[in-house]
Amino acid sequence: MASSGSEPIRYWFDFASPYAYFAVPGLQEIARRHGRRIEYRPLLLFAVFRAHGIAAPLDVPARKRYFFEDIARSAAFAGLPLAEPVKIPFASHLAARLFYGLSAEQPDLAEAYVHAVLSRFFGQGEDIASVPALQAVLAGLGVDPARAEALIAAGRDRLSASVEEAVAEGVIGSPYAVVDGEGFFGADRLPQIAWRLARGER
Repeated sequence: MASSGSEPIRYWFDFASPYAYFAVPGLQEIARRHGRRIEYRPLLLFAVFRAHGIAAPLDVPARKRYFFEDIARSAAFAGLPLAEPVKIPFASHLAARLFYGLSAEQPDLAEAYVHAVLSRFFGQGEDIASVPALQAVLAGLGVDPARAEALIAAGRDRLSASVEEAVAEGVIGSPYAVVDGEGFFGADRLPQIAWRLARGER
């Protein structure tokens, strides 16, 4: 598939996904190397699974056991801190709504917000599921924390629309990157994304 050379890499992810956390640094490096930007698109994975009729992986005991073993290994492989125990699943809707509310007003803060939220939870083991926790994130970005609730409210419909768009686009998990119309599911697909971009630039 030929690369357009200018389309952003659309990065679908749930803030409750450790694999989304693991993939971000590598994807940013790939995007930088190929002159692409990343379009961050938080979603609610449970809603995507429900729309597709996919069972939640953590509902299966054997998969849940493997999952927690694998995220510890994956964090070490990626060279990223991982606070343990990782308290998932949890509700990520407030963080996602706040993203859309904030990025609509200050798109330049979108990437920093994604970093701050993922690092706060997975790297530091701190809460991101409450308004006070997200107020602390905003304060760290230089945004008035008192605006958190208004931004969350502003992002509600945008998040719902994004979930519908993700389902229509065929997103089946987190993270899921779309490169020039082609989907790549999983943090382990970064080498294939780099390969696809390189082929398109020939």
